[in-house]
Amino acid sequence: MPRIYLLVNDPLVAGRMRSLIDARSGWQAVGWAATLAQARSQLGSVKPDLLLSDLQLPDGWISSLLDEMAVSTRYGRPRTLVVTMTLDDSQLLEALCNGADGYFVQGQSPQALVAAIEQTLAGGAEMAPTIARQVKAHFDAQREGADQEDPLRPTAPERLMLQWIADGFLPHEIARDLRITQSEVSQRVRGLYRKLQFDRRTAALSLKLA
Repeated sequence: MPRIYLLVNDPLVAGRMRSLIDARSGWQAVGWAATLAQARSQLGSVKPDLLLSDLQLPDGWISSLLDEMAVSTRYGRPRTLVVTMTLDDSQLLEALCNGADGYFVQGQSPQALVAAIEQTLAGGAEMAPTIARQVKAHFDAQREGADQEDPLRPTAPERLMLQWIADGFLPHEIARDLRITQSEVSQRVRGLYRKLQFDRRTAALSLKLA
């Protein structure tokens, strides 16, 4: 039974999300916090399977908590789905770089939120063209002099898929052309986020050692 913890500033929104989760057979909402401080005091004992969080809380950005979860098992190892107001928010890419597994754009239907949670729990993720262009720019900047056989760098098929997403191709179109399922497309997207996160942590470690 997936255990879902809400880190959502607005109590009305949190209440609606909790009702939606509890109405879903097999899901359980196991807690709610409105601030990062509250979440830090509770997550250690709850250890949820998924953290559904606002991008910005009254006492900071979710990226700071993601940084902590990346290097410590204190809070368990929940997958994280961040809620954003817009895809243009620079903090969204920051959260994805720091460990978020995916995102949900506020204002979409309850069914879309359920689908996003399901996808995240299954190890998949979405990537909008505006996000893909930023991710592609990151990896393109590192291609010169990089080991192209490094398994922690995007493979040629992954780069092709990233380009297609950036160009606006939809998941079912990419799945058709690659002869894979849409679920496999979403899992490959999640793999690209993992490689993005590895690059960020490697760069941070290099700065500390310099």
